[in-house]
Amino acid sequence: MTGAAVTYRAGAAHHATAHRARLAHNVATAIVCAVAVLVSQLAQASPAQDYMLHCMGCHGTEAQGVPGKIPPLANALSRFMRTAEGRNYVLRVPGAANSALSDSQLAAVLNWLAVKFDTSAAASNPAPFTSEEVSRLRHRPLAAVLAARSAVVRGLAATGPAPPAQY
Repeated sequence: MTGAAVTYRAGAAHHATAHRARLAHNVATAIVCAVAVLVSQLAQASPAQDYMLHCMGCHGTEAQGVPGKIPPLANALSRFMRTAEGRNYVLRVPGAANSALSDSQLAAVLNWLAVKFDTSAAASNPAPFTSEEVSRLRHRPLAAVLAARSAVVRGLAATGPAPPAQY
């Protein structure tokens, strides 16, 4: 083999190695970008998806709760949303106060629930929760949840439709 042939082969091998390195880098970059897009989409889940991921385990697929243990949200949430006391209660119960959802995600889930699973919501047309309201109230969890619920339900019953006193 001549010197020119050896130089050509060495140059070609170097070029192939460099090409494989660029290709590997491009593939790695594409994978990182794809993962970033997926994570971004998960972070921007819909209220229905957030409910499924963060609330449905306790409150159930139809927001009916578990009798005697977990209160129903269906046909109850919008009734709590009618008054400042009810709204305060909803945002300070352990599930809301300790939720991994952001304030805006929690507001969106609660507003979605009031429409999706509460047939009385359209009639009472409660003001939707805002992320500012959620932020202001949720970070002070209730110490006595059952006592607070009883007081709020009594107040709601005195002014209109109320959720059941017991769940």
